[in-house]
Amino acid sequence: MDLELTVPERALWTAFSRRGLVDLTDAEDRVVRAAVIRALLLGAVPPEPGELAALTLVGAEITGTLDLSYAEIPYAVRMSRCVFTDRFELVGARTREIDLAGSRLAGIWADKAVVEGNLRLTDARCADGVRLAAARIDGALVLDRARLSGAPALDARLLSVGHDVRGDGLRCTGEVQLHHADIRGSVRLHGAALTNPQGRALGAVGLAVGGTMSCCDGFTAEGRINISFARVGSQVCFEHARLRTPTLDCRQLQTTELVLATDGPVEGRVDLRHARLGVLRDGPESWPAALRLDGLVYESLHSRADVRQRLAWLGRDEDGYSPQAYEQLAGTYRRRGEEDAARTVLLRGQRHRRSGQSPVNRFWGLLQDVTVGYGYRPALAAMWLVALVVVGTAVFTAVPPTPLDPTSPVRFRAPVYAIDLLLPLVDLRQESAFAPTGETVWVAYGLIAAGLILVTTIAAGTTRALRRS
Repeated sequence: MDLELTVPERALWTAFSRRGLVDLTDAEDRVVRAAVIRALLLGAVPPEPGELAALTLVGAEITGTLDLSYAEIPYAVRMSRCVFTDRFELVGARTREIDLAGSRLAGIWADKAVVEGNLRLTDARCADGVRLAAARIDGALVLDRARLSGAPALDARLLSVGHDVRGDGLRCTGEVQLHHADIRGSVRLHGAALTNPQGRALGAVGLAVGGTMSCCDGFTAEGRINISFARVGSQVCFEHARLRTPTLDCRQLQTTELVLATDGPVEGRVDLRHARLGVLRDGPESWPAALRLDGLVYESLHSRADVRQRLAWLGRDEDGYSPQAYEQLAGTYRRRGEEDAARTVLLRGQRHRRSGQSPVNRFWGLLQDVTVGYGYRPALAAMWLVALVVVGTAVFTAVPPTPLDPTSPVRFRAPVYAIDLLLPLVDLRQESAFAPTGETVWVAYGLIAAGLILVTTIAAGTTRALRRS
């Protein structure tokens, strides 16, 4: 290839064949044309015998578009602390390893590229986004302290990464897209800041992560976060994160542990519908004003919240009463041996259900609640029974009923008479032997009616409680 090389370009040309370093940081002439780099990487200079060729350039100003689309590049490429005046294009290319640490770029287009090692953008600046859609990186994608902007800032849809995606201290202005990406290792975004207040800050629908997805320790997001249908092997973590987002969408998320212990409440809705979690770790100080919980399944809860606070958590569900949400929470308490808490949850669920029913059903529900706590407070029925027996005993002791058969040997017992009136399925031979007189007839009718109500509500409540156990 016929190129008139400048002094820095000649130095790079010479060093390439033996993997030499060219550092132009303090040079008077720092300009290297993209065409020269392209020629080297496409085989213009073969390696010296017994050496490995590599492009190692520091502190240069690279002018023109570096277009290596669909190229086969058998060399490692390191261009650190360089300034690119135009895009770096690697669409459909195949290369060994790329290190752009500390460089400033107009944009990186690497859709469908294959990088057999690592892609390093540590401390890099990219004004027009990084495109890695359907690319494959066999090593790690390193974005620590990088500054990316664009629409989107990072397009990594369908990206495959053999190891980790690291972005500690990453700053993105524009959406980060990880839809249906496959990360064999972990995603680590400690202290990262994703800003796209009018849209999605992080879109990761269908993301697959083998290890953890860690958005912790100062991670901030302004804009929606969507990790619905994601599958994360170990943990999804938002511990000590700040989420200023209209929606944190975790629908049908599957993970061993979800940590929502953010610094302050999530400023928006958290949607956990039909998510499947091993452990949910959160706290009242992190709860948003609005939740969606229908179909959420978790094996255990790790939280400082007591049952009263957890019921308030259920009460924030925008969709209203969901029997599954109450049964799930009750089941969790039951597995921990907290039977009283489980019954409290189920009782509150019935009360919540009653609020949306017709007047007739609300009245019947209220009777069950007052008498037996919907079957979850059996002591209430005993208290009512004792109270009614005491009242009946007092009334019929003061005004004894008249014997129906004066020759009958059955002697009147006021407490037994009251119990016989109350319990319709029990015959203690008092009700059939004596008849109330005067105004006590109404007391007798009241006890009979109360007995029927008690028996019916006890039967309904007991059936419900047994079905839930």
